[in-house]
Amino acid sequence: MQSLIQIVNKLQDVFSVVGEQQIIDIPQIVVVGTQSSGKSSVLESIVGRSFLPRGTGVVTRAPLVIQMIRYTEETKKSMLMSNNIEDSENITEWVEFLHRPNAYYFDFNLVRNEIECRTNFLAGSNKGITNNQIILKIHTNRYDLTFVDLPGITKVPVGDQPADIDEQIQKLIISYAEQSNSIILAVVTANTDPSTSESLQIAKKLDPDGIRTIAVVTKLDLIDEGTLQDTKDLLCGRRIPVKLGIIGVVNRSQKDIVENKSMDATLKSETEFLKTYYPDIYTKHGNKALTHSLQVVLITHIKKVFPKLKFELEELKNKLGKKLLLLHTPENNISFIIELLKDISKSYEDTINGNQNDISVEKIVGGASVVQIIQQKYLKTINAIDPLQDLSNENIAKILLNTSGTNQSTFVNEKALQKILKRQLNNLIEPSLDCVELVRNEMLNIFNSIDISLLDILKRYPQLDEDVRKVFDKLLEENVKSIKEFIASYIESYQECLDTSNPDFILEIVNSNNTIQEEILAAANINNYKCNSDSDSDDGWNNMSQNKKVEIKRIQMLNQLLSGLNNNDNDLESSEQVKLHRDLSICYFEYIRKIVRDFVPKRIKHKMINSFLKDLDKRLNQEIFQTYLIDNKIDEVLLEDERFQVDRKDVLIKSDAVKKALKSMVDIQYF
Repeated sequence: MQSLIQIVNKLQDVFSVVGEQQIIDIPQIVVVGTQSSGKSSVLESIVGRSFLPRGTGVVTRAPLVIQMIRYTEETKKSMLMSNNIEDSENITEWVEFLHRPNAYYFDFNLVRNEIECRTNFLAGSNKGITNNQIILKIHTNRYDLTFVDLPGITKVPVGDQPADIDEQIQKLIISYAEQSNSIILAVVTANTDPSTSESLQIAKKLDPDGIRTIAVVTKLDLIDEGTLQDTKDLLCGRRIPVKLGIIGVVNRSQKDIVENKSMDATLKSETEFLKTYYPDIYTKHGNKALTHSLQVVLITHIKKVFPKLKFELEELKNKLGKKLLLLHTPENNISFIIELLKDISKSYEDTINGNQNDISVEKIVGGASVVQIIQQKYLKTINAIDPLQDLSNENIAKILLNTSGTNQSTFVNEKALQKILKRQLNNLIEPSLDCVELVRNEMLNIFNSIDISLLDILKRYPQLDEDVRKVFDKLLEENVKSIKEFIASYIESYQECLDTSNPDFILEIVNSNNTIQEEILAAANINNYKCNSDSDSDDGWNNMSQNKKVEIKRIQMLNQLLSGLNNNDNDLESSEQVKLHRDLSICYFEYIRKIVRDFVPKRIKHKMINSFLKDLDKRLNQEIFQTYLIDNKIDEVLLEDERFQVDRKDVLIKSDAVKKALKSMVDIQYF
């Protein structure tokens, strides 16, 4: 069975090529520390080689994935043969970079140079940082171990660095350290208060229980002898609440680096120092102990998260497969367009009629949104119209006089009443036509609520999407024009053809409020008309209630009044006529309003919605498919938007990466 760490190395390689290393939460050790914490020295001691760039300011400016791979003799022979190198015992380690396949580095000074060059390529030469990884594989005869070196925490920008360089670095560190599968290696200096350590503060924030944090205490040789006990308490875990251990190390000093002191000599000096100052705990500290602990911690962690990681990869594989299916290219362009247009028509009709598969629980969509417009906007608006809007008693009096000409006005001046009502009924036209426009706009919006997969397909083909929407707009415009003309004409017919003898109008007066009824009847001098029960001996009449008898007689008298049979009383004051015509106008307006508010929604549904749905499939076929066919434009309109070509390529790369990752894991027999 391959090493679990090497399996994780393969996953890192795979997802680094994808360009999104965080596409999956990979088990890894992330190294966090300030610039002056000795982070680079710790890593070089683990590797056993000096290979990291050094200098002032931010040196590590890209996530550096360091994979230590224990090679076999067969692996070494294969590498030597591929480089035409004779078997040599002098070569015990070599390095590869993922971005430079088939290039081998035996000189670690060249490794440092390549890291610097690659960093400048990815992050620029102005000390900026990048999220793009640099992966280097160190083939060694020591052990398997992998960790990610992140930029050192800083507060002050240098050179051409952006002013928010500290925020950028914090964000990059957190993106790695917050992953639940990451082990945080927090580098802390012994000569500072651990409570102020930036690395420990980040670890505590992202791992409050310390269950995935291991601390490394550097610079033990730089503390005062008077603080040895405090440092011992620190190393024994009495001051830092982390569960994976605290290990103290003594790394090369700047003098050692300048003098090129070997790693073996450094490890020997470290052991002597620890043995001298911490004799009872020295075996648990030092770089050898750190390396061993990191191996144990990482392997244990990988074993723990491996099943979940495999499950997540399977889920991601399925998700990418579905996305790729939506991005597939048609095998037959003609049948593709025919089926697509039919599906669009069917999905739109289903959305209007409430038959869509995915019912929204967040907002009103489809036909329900049209009903909502009619009920909450149109009916509310039309019901709020005042029958006497902008019409005063003085206006009515002038209309009565102006329509009489040289003749004295009759009791009910129908010419005046028609002028008044024509003026007032005009207020019903605009809201009705506005309702048509609102419904038209909503029907266009409903197009964006059809099956999301169909909308995604249309987005891929901009010309086809534009043409489909044009057909929708054109067909709606045709319906809107005719329905507006019909509604306006319908209301105008009531403006021009007054019918005051209509039984429904008479009933509207009877059902109006008492004040209006009394004023109308008073104007005709019949308010006090009483039913004479003695004058009619019909049994049916005698059995009626008194109120019903009064109502019937009033209807009879109103019929006489409004048909002009009772217009001989010429002594009425003009104010009585004003009241009469005002009240008749109110009742007639209410009578017509009921007709209009019932008619307009029905007309919209019948001649706008239903007709649209009936013609949609036919018009899409005629104006799009048939036109494309005649003009030989089928292939032309199926040219994809470049973004979707990029998306398909991206999904293919990710899908391939996930499959490779799963293949790497398939041989692991888990226990």
